[in-house]
Amino acid sequence: MKQYNTYSFSDKINWQAVPEEKLSYFLWDSAASYNVYFKMCFLKDKGIYLRMRCNETLLRSKGKHRDDRVWEDSCMEMFICPFEKRGEYVNFEINCDGVYLSQFGSVRENRQFIKELTNIEAQVKTEKGSDGWSLELFVSCELISEVYGEKFTAGKCNIRGNFTKCGDLTEYPHYGSFSELSTLELGFHNPQCFAYINIEER
Repeated sequence: MKQYNTYSFSDKINWQAVPEEKLSYFLWDSAASYNVYFKMCFLKDKGIYLRMRCNETLLRSKGKHRDDRVWEDSCMEMFICPFEKRGEYVNFEINCDGVYLSQFGSVRENRQFIKELTNIEAQVKTEKGSDGWSLELFVSCELISEVYGEKFTAGKCNIRGNFTKCGDLTEYPHYGSFSELSTLELGFHNPQCFAYINIEER
């Protein structure tokens, strides 16, 4: 099973110390395979921080409002189970204009939109350039705690998750993943194939 080792910082994030990984798998007859990289870490008692970047330049961004069909656009995503002993996972799917979809549940079907569970929103920033685009995502401890009904501290732990890149209706449809997945029917909603994410304090 794929693994990603990273850190929970107690005061300030040192991004140079956070390991960067590349998405290794482009699946299901992808018409393109991009260079996609991510870094994820925790800030204790604050939340989850993610940075992703890719070299996609032919961009699609039709989704304009939260929870629009952003997976059809130029999109990068995080799937994460923040509690080791629980099966529910949250997904944050973000298009190149920073519009995001976020849901909660244990399987692909009948997922709940996070906005139905909490008024707290994720913070998203994207940047587009001549050589591709990038995003920054922050998901607070308060958001996770309200969604799960259990206190989340973003400290040392062992969890599971995945990081993905897609664009169903882009000029070159593609489906990239950090952890190798199984069936097209499950797609990225494939928690049994999520990578192990090991968080150490720093």
